[in-house]
Amino acid sequence: MVNPSAKQDPEALLAAKLASLPTTPGCYLFIDKAGAVVYVGKAKSLRSRVRSYFQESGSDARYFIPILRKIVADLETVVTATEKEAAVLENELVKQHKPRFNVKLRDDKDFLCLKLDTQKAWPMLETVRRPAPDKARYFGPYHSATSARRTLHLVNKHFQLRTCSDTEMASRRRPCLQYQIKRCLAPCVMDVDRELYTEMVRSVALFLEGRHDELTGELTTRMRDASRELEFERAAIYRDQLRAVETVREAQRVVYVKDVDQDVVGIYREGTLVEVEVILVRRGRVTDTLSFSLRNMELPDDEVLGGFLNEYYGVASTTIPDEVLVPVLPDGAEGVAEWLGDRRGRKVALFVPQRGPRVDLIKMANENAAHAFREKQRSSDDLEARLEEIRERLRLPTLPRRIECCDISHLGGGDTVGSIVALLDGQPDKKRYRSFNVKSVADGDDYAAMYEVLSRRFRRGKAARQANPASTADSEAALGTEGAPESDVMEGVTESDMMESDPAESDALESDATEGDLAGEDIALATASDAPPETEGTEGTAVSAAAERESAGSGGDVSRRAEAGGGEWDLPDLFVVDGGRGQLQVALSAARDLGLHGLPIVGLAKERETQTGEKLVDRVYLPGQKNGIPLRSTSSALFFLARARDEAHRFANHARKRLGKARRLRSEIEDIPGLGSAVRTALLRELGSMEGVRRATDAQILAVTGVTKRHLSALRKVIPSPESSQPDAPAEDTGDLSKARGLTR
Repeated sequence: MVNPSAKQDPEALLAAKLASLPTTPGCYLFIDKAGAVVYVGKAKSLRSRVRSYFQESGSDARYFIPILRKIVADLETVVTATEKEAAVLENELVKQHKPRFNVKLRDDKDFLCLKLDTQKAWPMLETVRRPAPDKARYFGPYHSATSARRTLHLVNKHFQLRTCSDTEMASRRRPCLQYQIKRCLAPCVMDVDRELYTEMVRSVALFLEGRHDELTGELTTRMRDASRELEFERAAIYRDQLRAVETVREAQRVVYVKDVDQDVVGIYREGTLVEVEVILVRRGRVTDTLSFSLRNMELPDDEVLGGFLNEYYGVASTTIPDEVLVPVLPDGAEGVAEWLGDRRGRKVALFVPQRGPRVDLIKMANENAAHAFREKQRSSDDLEARLEEIRERLRLPTLPRRIECCDISHLGGGDTVGSIVALLDGQPDKKRYRSFNVKSVADGDDYAAMYEVLSRRFRRGKAARQANPASTADSEAALGTEGAPESDVMEGVTESDMMESDPAESDALESDATEGDLAGEDIALATASDAPPETEGTEGTAVSAAAERESAGSGGDVSRRAEAGGGEWDLPDLFVVDGGRGQLQVALSAARDLGLHGLPIVGLAKERETQTGEKLVDRVYLPGQKNGIPLRSTSSALFFLARARDEAHRFANHARKRLGKARRLRSEIEDIPGLGSAVRTALLRELGSMEGVRRATDAQILAVTGVTKRHLSALRKVIPSPESSQPDAPAEDTGDLSKARGLTR
């Protein structure tokens, strides 16, 4: 028999839970009808806090309340001993459940931090994205990669810490260029005073902490002491460091005459759109300002700030100051302050200022938040107008929010590389950047290379659309396709199309960590199968024929890989090719061969002069239209299209240079199958070079560490043993001599 109490009304169960809530601190979880956690909060008193959400009140104007009552079907509570434990638990529950109504900041791994590991014998300053619990000191996170690298450059220029990695330092035999230009003390090979280097490390830490007054006093004392001891070179180093610190201090505004560090948090909202501003005040000077945009925030201001503080200070590299000033206190503010103090190791004050200069700081933070909000709204409105202009000028069916552009780069017909770059609302979307190694076309044939690259790109886009049935109908309506059979989608795709060509090229084509604008770029290299030579007068015919021959057995792999790639292969709202009518026809052929008849494709031709001296501005060529549409240099449409074209050109050249470097630095031994990287390294290290490997006997090769008979057999299939080739030479010489004697007789 079924227990009647098990079939109680959900509202009755919720009311019963509300009636039995304790008055102790803790966390609460709101759960919707599907069983998903939609909000996690903390409270000093669970009873008063949670009940406030469900009490009818005509004066309650919080955005969250009406929606909450419609969504929440159940709630859970976790009782804690103190408010600090509630703050810590809330942070963990938010990370675990990822509720839709909680504050979510950008993932901290996307931000750069500066790492100073004082446990090393010779510490260095470097950029990292994911702080580790290794007892090193982390500064940041820097919400601008440019700002982080500018700070790193300034430190390396004036404080003379080493810049080489641990591996480079251990293997170096003579000083590098940084030592020659007085930017490093060269502890790798020179006899460096450890006390002097320790002073440099301490100065760097004070500089990055913003303790410029203390640093200035120490540097002044060191400079005078060095001058008194007639060590004028060391005094000059301290003088240059003082000038660098003073230059930074001049750009900082004095807002508070007190020797404390403060973070001032301001907030501005319009409905569910919230802007949070954080002003970093160090020793009374504004060192930086950070702005965060929060969307779909139904929470009241105090809960928005509570969630923001948990997210912002939950990052390991975030510096926690002496005071955190907020416009409104979050619930359980004492517990949050204790949590911040535990993370910092010293007491932290969290409060709302009531009088004095701190009130002016809060007012300034709120004004900055309102200004940032209006600027972002104005930028958004301007973006809509620009995209609408492009849609009208190019007669597009929808706003081109996502634009992709293709370009081909080669060096004298070799190292041919194709690039695909993407813009999302006018900004580079580097997660969708792709580059392709082109190997199935004749050298220097840009048309055939473009056909191959675009065919592979469009084929993946079509496979990704078919791998996601929910969006198939919308995609077909947008592209005008008629639902081609799956065999057409998989035509010409092999497993090598989705994988890197070989390990050497993979290593050489990884994104460059030293190039700021390439941080995070996902370079997907693909290699096409060999194809027969092209016939003259065709654009992509040979590539298409090769693709047809490759189609057997490859469809399932591409579908699975496209599905795993999510939306990264989705087709764009507008596709741009760098070139005129010829390149446009190639792109149209690649799309139509796959049944993508409705994909908007245009060609962008650069400005040039005719033979008669007439200057032709940038022009956009549309399908079925002979003459291009001229675009003025001040046109908003040209701004977006030219940005995509220039970015595609830059990215193609970058990938081509890496491919050429990988080819030039590639060793012959890497092409021998059956030899791993460790075995190859051991052979070259112990035998000296490839010439030494060729001259080595079987016994000498087997004496190399890690080499077995299996490795020797694989090596001898490519490089014959010198022992087996030597006896044949005299026999050949004898035969030739006998023949010569016979002819003489």
